[in-house]
Amino acid sequence: MLKKVTQNHSYLLLLLACIVSRLATSIYYIEDIDSLRFALSIEDYDISKLQPHFPGYPVFCFIAKILFLIIGSKAASFSIIGGVSVFAIIYFILKISKIEINNRIGIFCSFIIFFNPIIWLMSNRYMPDLMGLAIAVACMYYLTDKSNNTKNLIYGYIFIGLLVGVRLSYVPLIIIPFIFHLIKSDQRFYLFLSCCGGCLVWLIPLIYITGYENLYLAASKQTIGHFTDFGGTVLTDNNIYYRSLKLIRSIWADGLGGYWSGRAWQTGFLSISYAYFLYLGYIGSRKYLKYDKSFVMIIYCIVLYTLWIFFFQNVIYKSRHILPILIIVFMLVTIGHKYISEPKAIIYNTFVGAFFIALVTVTFTLVNQHKNPTAVSRLKDSIVLGHNNGTIISTPLINYYMKRHGVQSDFINVEDEGQISRLNSSEKEEALIIGNFQGLFENNYSIKTETTYFHNPYVNRMWPRIDTYRLYKNSDVIKE
Repeated sequence: MLKKVTQNHSYLLLLLACIVSRLATSIYYIEDIDSLRFALSIEDYDISKLQPHFPGYPVFCFIAKILFLIIGSKAASFSIIGGVSVFAIIYFILKISKIEINNRIGIFCSFIIFFNPIIWLMSNRYMPDLMGLAIAVACMYYLTDKSNNTKNLIYGYIFIGLLVGVRLSYVPLIIIPFIFHLIKSDQRFYLFLSCCGGCLVWLIPLIYITGYENLYLAASKQTIGHFTDFGGTVLTDNNIYYRSLKLIRSIWADGLGGYWSGRAWQTGFLSISYAYFLYLGYIGSRKYLKYDKSFVMIIYCIVLYTLWIFFFQNVIYKSRHILPILIIVFMLVTIGHKYISEPKAIIYNTFVGAFFIALVTVTFTLVNQHKNPTAVSRLKDSIVLGHNNGTIISTPLINYYMKRHGVQSDFINVEDEGQISRLNSSEKEEALIIGNFQGLFENNYSIKTETTYFHNPYVNRMWPRIDTYRLYKNSDVIKE
């Protein structure tokens, strides 16, 4: 009894640490276009306006809205969801690994997840990915637990239904146990009803708010656009080598904080450490878990999900899609620490201590940088402070970002040939170009490089560098 009370106290302290730490590192700006859509959804939830885009993420947006009405701060609302999600991820990975939190292995596992760089960054972003990961890990626990009792399976199928309303793209992660139990279980009818119940909780209100026809049109347009128009899938970016390289970089560098060209020396030490821990995990899993059906099923789940994102998700430009793959990394590292490591070995403990210092250093550096505005946010601030009411020429997403932040300008879309043609034949004397689009303009215009905005791409892969230029009529070019 005392042991259970102590463990409950440990979980409570962990929950508080997760929430407080994420609140302390909240971000008070809109860092990219995806975050903008979720921020707008808190004020005016409307899928037809892409606030947010389909599938609407209604469970996440509903919880964020409730927290916002109570707290009055979007940043704090998203950070609280992030903090609770981090706790849930740690809790269920410990459960899957059958490890108690208040021993050296539980502390080790909790530490590497708590201070994981991409998990910390995502816990502060205005996005549902981390909440989706928490629910996906919960599904995995309930559907792969060795007992496989009906109660746990029902929980698992309810969570699957909820997952569809939080992060639809994570469903392939748990599709194998989902199908397996529907085929093997004698209670398949109740399991199917449980999944439907988890879906109907959010689907009925979503249809009521959006309207069936509008929801259908949004679903059709966004589904087709995801695979064929928006970029990032194998249908639009089919260089297999390039996709493989970006996927590896996303897992190793973005996900684990490992070394990549141009990164700090601490990431090199993290790389060596993780390689060693994964090696121990591989030995431990081969020796002790080779015939563990639950562990083998989790591996199959991760392999299927990896194939899914490799071919059909934007792994080139958005590293956050690799989050579920980290589940197996955390498990392997923990397995090695549990079965193979020598807890009393001075060299090993020194190595672990140095690893923790390097991990905390890398993560805190990224988190502190995350609190500063991204390139597009600083560009927006510069335009607003400069009271630029002239013409802005850029991509639709950049233009949308500026408009929604109150920038009052005449916006021209570089993808609209008609608008560019009219500009070239007009008498407009000056314009601001956001992005490298000088080739679109004829000889009667001259272009002068203006400002370049940067942020660390390991903080956010979207628009880490933005170049701006000034477009002038030839007679009005300002001499250097």
